[in-house]
Amino acid sequence: MTTLTGYRLRILLFMSITATPFAASQTYRLDSPGLDASSGTLTPTLPSNSVSHLDIRNTAVWIGTGKGLARTTSGGRTWESFTGVPQFARPGIFSLALHGDTVWTSTGYSKEVDNSSVQTGSGYTYSLDNGLTWNIASQPLDSQADTVLTYGSNTIHFLPIVVPEQNVTFDMSVTDSAVWIASWSSGLRKSTDLGQTWHRTVLPNGSKNSIAPTDSLGYYLIDPRQDNNFLMFSVYAETPTTLWAGSAGGVNKSTDGGVSWVKFTTENQVSHILGNWVIAIAGQRLGTETRIWTTNWPAEGQNEQYGISSTIDGGRIWQNALPGVKAYAFAFKDSIVYVATESGLYRSADGGKSWMNSGSINDQTSGNTLASDVIYSVGVLGDTVYAGSADGLAKTIDNLTHPFGQSWEVLRAFRAVGNTSTTYAYPNPFSPRSEVCRVHYNAGAGGGMVSIEVFDFGMNRVRTIIKDVQRNGEEHDEIWDGRNDSGDLIPNGVYFYRVIISGGDPAWGKIMVIQ
Repeated sequence: MTTLTGYRLRILLFMSITATPFAASQTYRLDSPGLDASSGTLTPTLPSNSVSHLDIRNTAVWIGTGKGLARTTSGGRTWESFTGVPQFARPGIFSLALHGDTVWTSTGYSKEVDNSSVQTGSGYTYSLDNGLTWNIASQPLDSQADTVLTYGSNTIHFLPIVVPEQNVTFDMSVTDSAVWIASWSSGLRKSTDLGQTWHRTVLPNGSKNSIAPTDSLGYYLIDPRQDNNFLMFSVYAETPTTLWAGSAGGVNKSTDGGVSWVKFTTENQVSHILGNWVIAIAGQRLGTETRIWTTNWPAEGQNEQYGISSTIDGGRIWQNALPGVKAYAFAFKDSIVYVATESGLYRSADGGKSWMNSGSINDQTSGNTLASDVIYSVGVLGDTVYAGSADGLAKTIDNLTHPFGQSWEVLRAFRAVGNTSTTYAYPNPFSPRSEVCRVHYNAGAGGGMVSIEVFDFGMNRVRTIIKDVQRNGEEHDEIWDGRNDSGDLIPNGVYFYRVIISGGDPAWGKIMVIQ
């Protein structure tokens, strides 16, 4: 993710231009909300290997990916993909929230502006019947005159957010009566009418540790260009009235339904959070108590650092863990917490005092492996732990007879070739400095011994990817990192690869390398 400074520089481009309304051609708006019976399409694989969001209700595992929303009730053997549902105007899922039979997603896309990629919100798609039918709601966009709000005896001034660029919703939380959204430029808002209208939330600015309607605030401006606490990333409804919201300026808590707030930062407490940039908040139910967990990144303070923080007493005292580790998401199984991080999946059964790490994730049965240790999302269904990455979805059992991470199953999106004589490689072309290439093939119904070699244009062998390795089952991927047998990156050019299964006829493919 881009640094906070980079975000702030780009946000100035869009949000400071409020003197004149933007032309309609410069914004992306959804059509009027509508209802249509559009359930998903059954597929044998997940829609994309980029699994950025993961949530679980009852027996269903829901994933949000770069190519849409999907769910499985069979442990990943089959999937229901909602990519083709017309209410999903854009396939990219930026947040996912479940509550009973209600499913909410925010969508978005990257837009090129002045040779820079800008994240752009495209609205919300939601279902009230567990995915059978879908509605849409528009991204909050303010009018030029929408600048004030009455707050007790105070008049709050807002910078109107008039364009969808940088107006991306990164998190959502749903209760019986409201939907809460945390967005980069439009801040924390809620809707009580299924997204037809969105109500702004007044939060403490950088000089305040709390705010309430009984305060005398004087001139009070909410401008995300000038205050990190108005740049929102996460929201968690512990109850309909107890809310937690994470920004680039700390953690905010409300106990009256979002009217008044207290703020926790690295500066205003002795036992404080690790970093003020809070991209995820989650609650772990422990009997009658709830332990709140936050992922913490450094924003702009000198003493801030990566890691996670937790509190069991409502924010009075914070315990910190995994210092220096860049974390993304949480999941829980009773007293166990799982943390998705840039260095694998962490597990703690003692409230964060000690930790286990997944290490590299390999599927010993299929031979599939995740190309990176980065885990973006995590969820738990019974004893099964699911981990989402940019390279697929992994699952493992965690119980007394099957210790955490003892074995993994890796689920990936692929196009089946169906026979041993056909193969392909993807992505193709590929750049070894930023990605890996996968060679896909079919090992046959009974499996077999597989060898894969890469040759240059002169048919000189440059790399043996695997040599006489047993592969069971049928469809498989093998990873090539773009290096030769000596570990050196190879030059740009066209390369050929050969797949031989149990001494049979070779299957050939071509890969283009572009640095």
